[in-house]
Parts: sequence; structure tokens; C-alpha cells
Amino acid sequence: MYSASQQLQQIRNRLNGTTVGEGSLRPTQQTLLTIQQTLLNAEIEQQRKSLEGNTVLQDALQKQRDYVTANINRLEHQLQLLQEAVNSKRLTLTEKTAQEAVSPDETARIQANPLVKQELEINHQLSERLIQATENGSTLVQQNIKVKNWLDRALQAERNVKEQIAVLKGSLLLSRILYQQQQTLPSADELEDMTNRIADLRLEQFDINQQRDALFQTDAFVAKVEEGHSGEVNAEVHDALLQVVDMRRELLDQLNKQLGNQLMMAINLQINQQQLVSVSKSLQEILTQQIFWVNSNKPMDWDWFKSFPETLKSQIQGMKITVNWEKAWPAVMIAFLAGLPLLLIAGLIRWRLKWLKQYQAKLASEVGQLRNDSQLHTPKAILIDLVRALPVCLLILAAGLILLTMQLNISDLLWAFSKKLALFWLVFGVCWKVLEKDGVAVRHFNMPEKLTSHWRRQIVRISLALLPLHFWSVVAELSPLHLMDDVLGQLAIMLNLLLIAVLMWPMCRDSWRDKESHNIRLLTVTVLAIVPLALMVLTATGYFYTTLRLSGRWIETVYLVIIWNLLYQTVLRGLSVAARRIAYHRAVARRQNQVKEGAEGAEPQEEPTIALEQVNQQTLRITMLVMIALFAVMFWAIWSDLITVFAYLDSITLWQYNGTEAGAAVMKSVTMGSLLFALVSSVVAWALIRNLPGLLEVLVLSRLNLRQGASYAITTILNYVIIIVGAMTVFGSLGVSWDKLQWLAAALSVGLGFGLQEIFGNFVSGLIILFERPVRIGDTVTIGTFSGTVSKIRIRATTITDFDRKEVIIPNKAFVTERLINWSLSDTTTRVVIRLGVAYGSDLDKVKEVLLKAANTHPKVMHDPAPDVFFTTFGPSTLDHELRLYVRELRDRSYTVDELNRTIDRLCRENNINIAFNQLEVHLRNEKGDEHTEVKREIKGDDPTPA
Repeated sequence: MYSASQQLQQIRNRLNGTTVGEGSLRPTQQTLLTIQQTLLNAEIEQQRKSLEGNTVLQDALQKQRDYVTANINRLEHQLQLLQEAVNSKRLTLTEKTAQEAVSPDETARIQANPLVKQELEINHQLSERLIQATENGSTLVQQNIKVKNWLDRALQAERNVKEQIAVLKGSLLLSRILYQQQQTLPSADELEDMTNRIADLRLEQFDINQQRDALFQTDAFVAKVEEGHSGEVNAEVHDALLQVVDMRRELLDQLNKQLGNQLMMAINLQINQQQLVSVSKSLQEILTQQIFWVNSNKPMDWDWFKSFPETLKSQIQGMKITVNWEKAWPAVMIAFLAGLPLLLIAGLIRWRLKWLKQYQAKLASEVGQLRNDSQLHTPKAILIDLVRALPVCLLILAAGLILLTMQLNISDLLWAFSKKLALFWLVFGVCWKVLEKDGVAVRHFNMPEKLTSHWRRQIVRISLALLPLHFWSVVAELSPLHLMDDVLGQLAIMLNLLLIAVLMWPMCRDSWRDKESHNIRLLTVTVLAIVPLALMVLTATGYFYTTLRLSGRWIETVYLVIIWNLLYQTVLRGLSVAARRIAYHRAVARRQNQVKEGAEGAEPQEEPTIALEQVNQQTLRITMLVMIALFAVMFWAIWSDLITVFAYLDSITLWQYNGTEAGAAVMKSVTMGSLLFALVSSVVAWALIRNLPGLLEVLVLSRLNLRQGASYAITTILNYVIIIVGAMTVFGSLGVSWDKLQWLAAALSVGLGFGLQEIFGNFVSGLIILFERPVRIGDTVTIGTFSGTVSKIRIRATTITDFDRKEVIIPNKAFVTERLINWSLSDTTTRVVIRLGVAYGSDLDKVKEVLLKAANTHPKVMHDPAPDVFFTTFGPSTLDHELRLYVRELRDRSYTVDELNRTIDRLCRENNINIAFNQLEVHLRNEKGDEHTEVKREIKGDDPTPA
């Protein structure tokens, strides 16, 4: 009607000439618009009359539905009666056949014959099996009828639900209808698994056919039976056996027919069950998705608060708890007897509580002692805390069992809540006891007592605040229809979530202030603190059922975090104990070795062992990896049943784009699910970029015999691959496919190739460096005027740390195009040249001997190749010599030059060899040309230094 009204208004505007940008209408156009206006007015009037008669029509349809339902029930009842009559007739005929089989018309004397009696007993067993097969066939017929009715109703419900979702989308009525449909779905537990039964029927039918084949030749079979009993067989006995065998053949035929019918019905029943399970599963997914994303209650706006007193009054008046006292008292006695073992176990634990505390104190006193401490001390102490928390859990379960048997209208709800409450007390009870004074946290985990007291107070407050949320989450899981008008619960949960958020804020604040907090811990605590605020928003907007479903999973996630932290701290302490033991055993072994070798007069020698710090780091990394994997698996187990609800996001279209499918052009949609997938893919890619290369380095590359820098090249290339794959996945999910990206990439390559030529050149040079590896991390290089150690190889540039500890950033292109000296690429042996100038008149043989002596006596100078001394040049005032020698390591060059210079200076003084230096003489003459005075000054020139 709204669309028709809009069209009618547009026609009026065009007829009145008020449409912008449109000229005067021709007479034919005016006539056409007038006819359309009349038609739309008639349609609107017809729809208005339909709305006026909607109540009458709804009553008529309701009566028609009741009539059809009653007619269906009557027909089903008639079908049931007819089937029962058929089954009764079939059973009567079967019993008659069985009676004839076991009571043939023989005399008592013939029946007393052992052979005849034996064969009659076999017939009797077959007749009993025939009666049982007939009854089983009747049962299968009843099951087939029931499952077929369920299947028809499920198919009809599926069609109705889709129509109702399309018509009532976004209304509270839709949520009520969906809840009712969900309650009427058949459970898979009500369906019998027919696989084994079909296999048994096939096997039994095979045995029956074998028996029938054995009776094909009656005379031969009777002769085989009579074989060895010639004294007991006469003509009458022989005839009686023939008659018994004939009757057995008839019994086997009928039994085979009954088994065939059973097999056919069992197969049909299995097919119907599979169809029913498939339809029910599909319907359950649809209902779960729709219920999760449909508001179950009215939003908490001003109208909600104005109607709150009246709605609360009607809700309280509707609360009624009924008890069937006639069945309650006997059931309570039975439940008390059933819960008696739980009470006895709780009493036994309370009786031995003092001994448990003493044993736990004994374990705590042995913590830290090398001889008495072990990895099992902490698990034993935690197990004792678990046993100490059990009595209250058992009492809660016993009370829930009694309430379950009292025939209350909310017995199932109370029993489910008691199980949840028992688990709640078990987890938080253990946590409270671990954090108590002189508990496991203080004595085993070495946590400060002040900190444990603070955390214990916080956890006690938060755990008590979780109880109302826990109860209503059970209500949402078992009876969602009760949430429709539950204004009391909506307000209570709103205040409860606010209280939880206020209590969790200090924990979040303390974690952020703690500089030693791990990133995962910070993320976990922050998410747990934000969740109550998000749930408050959902509750206020009317998504009360969604809030409670998420709350239940959130509470279970809190359990997981507590258990995971407890397990993680236990593992860390176990590793610490193992490390201390390894260190202790190594120290004892070293001492014994020293004593033993000292007694023998030999020098104690230490065998190379793995550093304890290295063992601890590797073990801690692997342990952390396993713990994170375990947390991920358990987290998935908690939230897996709600993952399917996010498929609803695929129905929310954000935008559309042109695509191809099977060679044809189609319109594809980018949905909210696609956007969520893109965000998740981005987060996963970011996490992989940050953690996967390092993890690969620790677990794989560090165990391979790779050359220096190879692992860095592999992890860098892996980073590039992750970035490319992540970008393609994200863009692809957002509708930017590769066939579009490749043209964009080509255009960018051409455009940027000119504008960013140097950057692309450096990027390609970086790839060449990583693959060809002319330089590696840790190499000492000289490029141009810069020398130092390579510390980083990035996409655009490489960082060199020079000998002044300054970082020099050099573009990658320079390593490919310019001359590069890599001092440690293949061989670290380098030559050192020391230049020396001696005065004219010095003994050259003595100079050579002194220089060779200085080089040969130095421990870092290599003897192969041997040092050499060369007289190179007659200088202006010196006789220049060069001492050429080799050192094994690059880091030895400076130290060797320094020590050799000092040694050469000392030896030259000892051997009266003058090291020449530049001198300047100035002669002053007067005007007459006579020499007046003479001034001599030594000019300190640059003494030749080793290069």
C-alpha cells in the first residue's frame, strides 16, 4: 500500500506540472496517467477493505486450520486402528502357523521319539522367532508412520518459517514464533539408529536362506537326520520326520518373508530418518541464526520504563510453581537415596579435611628443596584444593536431584542450573583456595602475598556477581519463551552487567599498568572487561536472548582462562624444578670430576654441554606454543555451536559488483560476512607476520644446518608471501578480484616505475641480496667510504653498524651496483701491512731480522703464509720497509697492529736502529752574505702508520 501511495503521489505531481525538469504533458500522456491514477486508487481501496476484513478473515483461517488439524488427527487415528487390525490379523495367522508347526497330528508315541522330538523343538524355536518377527514388523510400521509424520511437519515448518521470516522480519512476533518452532523440533535422541538393525536382518536372512537350501531335498535331509539311528527309526517315524521337515520349510518361507518386509521397512525408516535429520538440522540452523539476530524483547527506551510497573506486576502474577504432591514424596525419597552416595562422599571429604590440609602444608614446606621438591608437588596441591571444593559441589548436585524429582513445573530448569552452579563452584572454589594465604599461589608460584590477597578479593566479588547472569543464561538455553515479557530479568541483567563491568575495570587497569604483562594476557583481560559493556548495549536494544546466549559462553570462557592460567603456572614451575635439578646434577658431576682428576694429577677438563639458559628458552617457547594451541582448541569447543549464527551476516548485502561465473557475467554481492571475513583475515595475516617467522626460526630453521643468514632470508621471503596472500584474500573478499587487481598492478607498475624508480630499484636489489646473498646479517663489509657490520636487511635499505656503533642506512641498490668488500663472506683471513722508515746508514739485515722477530713471536700472526719483510723505497730521508703478515679473524687486525707497533718500537731501541723522521734546518745570512745564526726545529710529520 505504501508503494502504491508513492506512485499515486508521483502521478499527481506530473499531472499538476510540479515535477522538476519535465515539460507540459501531451493529451495522451495525461489520459494514461489518469487511468493509472484510477487504477491505483482502486487498488488502495481494495487493500483498505482487505485490512478492514482482516480480523474476520483471520478467524475464518483459524477455524479452517483447526478443522484441517482435527481431520488430520482423525485420519491418523483411523490409520492407526487399521494398522493395528492388520498387525493383529497377521499375528493371529503367524501364531496359527506356529501352533501347527509344533503340534502336528501325530500320536504321543511318535512325538516321544528322540529324533522327532529334536526336530519339533527346532520348529518350535522357528515359530517363536516368526511371532517375534511379526511383532517387530508391526513396531517398524508404527515407527515409519511416526517418522513420516514428523518429516511432513518439519518440511511444512521449514516452508512456514521462511515465509514468516520474510513477512515478520524485525518484529517481536517473529521471535515468539521462532522460539515455538525451536521447541517443537524432534530430537535426534528420539530416533533409533537403524544401521546395525539392517545389518542384523541381512545376516539373519542369509542364515534362513541357507537353511531353506538345506531343506530343498527333503528325503536327503531326513536320511541325514536318521543316519546313525537305525534302531529308533521305522516307517511311522520316517513319515513324521518328513511332515516336520515340510512344516519347517513353510516356517522358513514365512520367516524369510517377514524378515524381507522388516528389511524393506527398516531401509525406508532409515531413509526417512536421514531426511528428517537433514531437514531438522537445516531448520535448526535457520532458527538459531534468526533467533540470535532478532530482538526478543522491547528496547529499554522511555516507553519501556513507563510500562515497567504494570508489566512487572503482570509478570509476578503469572509466576506460579506447581507441585504434584502425589508423585513428589515418593520421588523425593528415591532421589534422596540416589543422592545419598554424593552426601556420603562429601561427608568423607569433610572428615579427612584436616589431614588433607596437613599434607598440603607438608608439600608446601618441601617446595624449593632440591632433594625433596619435584614436579608433582604442585599438581598434588592443586588436586587437594579440588577435593576440598568438592563437598559443596556434591551438595548442590544432591539438592538439584531432589528438585528434579519433585515434579515441579521448573524442575528441569532447576536441575540444569544446579549442574551449572556445581561447575561454577568447582572452578571458582579451586581458584579461591589457590589464592588464599599460604596457598599454592604463594608457596608454589612465588606470588607476593599482598598480590594474591588483592586478586582473591577481586575474583570473589566478580564470581558472586556472575550468579544472576548464570541463572538467566540457563533460562535462555532451556526455555527461551519465558524471556519474551521478562522485564524483571532484563533490568536485573542490565544492572548485573554494569556491576560486573565496574568490578572488572580494576583488574584491567592493573594489567595495563604492569609493564611485565604479556601481550596475550593484556588482550585476554581487556576483551573480558569489554564484553559486559557490549552485552549491556545488546540488552538495552532488546536483544535479551542474544545477550544471555553470549553470556553463557562468556562465563565458560572465564572458566577456561582460569584453568589455563593455573595449568600454565603449574607447567612453568615444573620446568623451573627440572632446570634446578639439571643445574644441581651438573654441579655435582663437575665437582666429582674435579676431585677424581685432581687425585690422578691431571688437569680437570669440562665437556661442552648445552647452556641451561638455552634449554630453558627453547622449552619455554615450545611449552607456550602447546599451551596456546590447547587454549585455541578449548575456545573453539566452547564457541563452535554459535559459529553458525554468523552465517546470517551473509544475508546482509553491503554493495554489489560485476563478476563472472562459469564464463557468464553475474552480479555478486559483498555482504557483512565478507567484511567480517576480511577483518579476520587481516588480523590473522598480521599475527602471522609477527609470529610465524620467529616460530619457524625456533622450531625448524634453528635445527637445520643452514649457512649464516639463510634463515633470515627464508623468514623475510615468508613475510613477503604472507603479505601478498593476505592482501589478495582481503581484497578478494571485498569484491576486488585478481583479474581487476592485475590491471591495477600493471598500471601502478608503469606509473610508479618512473616516479619511484629508485625505490623499486632498491626493492629488487633487496630481493637479489636475499637470494644471491653477497652480504648476510653479521658480515663485516666495506662499501664506498663506509665500513661496519650488517645488522638489518630491509625492503628498501640495509643497515650497517659501523665501528663507532653508529647505524648507517645504505640503499640496497648500492650493494648491487657499487664495489663491495665483504670481509667475512667465505674466508676471514686478511693481510696486514705495517710500514716502517729507518734512517740512512742503518743495518738493513738487522732491520729485517727485527721485523720478522716481532711478527713471528706474536700469537695472532699466522705462520702459513709466513710473514715477509720487503725494502720498498729510498725515501727523501728514510729507507722504507713493509712488514706483510696475515691474521685469521677480522677482529684481530687492530689489536695485532697495535701490539706489533709497540714491539717493533721496543726492538728498534734495543738494537740501536733509528726510526727516521723529517727534519728542517734554517740558515740565516746577513746582507753581506755572512751566516749569522742557525735555527733547528724538528717538524713532526705523519709517522707512517699501518693501513
